[in-house]
Amino acid sequence: MAMKKSFALLVIVGVFAGLIVFRGIQQRQVDQAVPETGAESVEVVSMTGMKLSNVVEFSATIEPEEQAAVVARVPGRTVLQVFVSEGDFVKRGQALAALDRSIVEQQIAEVQALFDAAAADNERYQSLYAEEVVSRQVADHAKTRYLQAKSAMEQARLLERYHTITAPVDGVIARRFIDPGDTSSPQGPVFLIFRQERVKAVGAVPETAYAEVNVGDVVSITVDAVPGEVFEAKVSRVSPMIDPATRTAKIEIALPSGGVIRPGMFARVRISTGEREAMVLPREAIGSLPGTGESICFIAQGDIAVLRVVQTGIEQNGWVEITGGVSADEEVIITRSRSIQDGTRIEVHRQ
Repeated sequence: MAMKKSFALLVIVGVFAGLIVFRGIQQRQVDQAVPETGAESVEVVSMTGMKLSNVVEFSATIEPEEQAAVVARVPGRTVLQVFVSEGDFVKRGQALAALDRSIVEQQIAEVQALFDAAAADNERYQSLYAEEVVSRQVADHAKTRYLQAKSAMEQARLLERYHTITAPVDGVIARRFIDPGDTSSPQGPVFLIFRQERVKAVGAVPETAYAEVNVGDVVSITVDAVPGEVFEAKVSRVSPMIDPATRTAKIEIALPSGGVIRPGMFARVRISTGEREAMVLPREAIGSLPGTGESICFIAQGDIAVLRVVQTGIEQNGWVEITGGVSADEEVIITRSRSIQDGTRIEVHRQ
């Protein structure tokens, strides 16, 4: 009897020992097993057709439509006074600066004396000729000397007027290049005057858009210094040639300044040149390849994400034009996630 009890106890101990060993082996198998990576849940779309506006956009600088460079006509004179500063509005003929007149005043005094003498001689000889006291040749010689003296006098007076530098047009003093004590020189301007009733936006378009822009096209202009305002204008000039260095063409748009648009301001120009059909994808489907700047998307091929380089056109209202790299029957992943890479396993959800 005791022997049976001992045997039963040994059987029970053996069963428990076997269970413990089996459980240990099972746990080791679980620990050594490689867990499967879960698939990334994504949404996909296909390209769709849409009408897009043909839009040419470029940055521009506001310049005066008309400007005048004022040059000192008399060289080597000391600037005695400057009557205006940058930003001052001036009228045509207004004095801007005064040069030293001491030399020209001496010249005028000398020429005046010669003129007075020649005028008196001419009057006397003309009277003597009329009385037939002197010959016609002598009278003509006196008249010639008088006319020469008169011309010299007029030139001296004109030179004297040049010692006052005046504004050739109405406008605003944009730049002032002289100060009292400087020496005048005709080699460069002393003032720059802008006429600001009308200004122009000057920029450049790439050669790919050159053929789309024409004189008379309506444009929308925004100016950073005048936020919230959109100015309508028209293209006034298109350069007849493309710069071979930059592959761009110069464009000018004339517009009223309205008292708020000033030369030197930065502007953004938008020209709509019509509409066309295009294949597009949502903006969130398009990314950029690091280090290259190339546009990319991810195509759903079965349960795998495949990276694809695409060619893009214009972007409007959250849609991007696709010109190459994706076909119409392919499904493009629009889910934004850092974990989606080339070869990532995916679980597709269609919109």
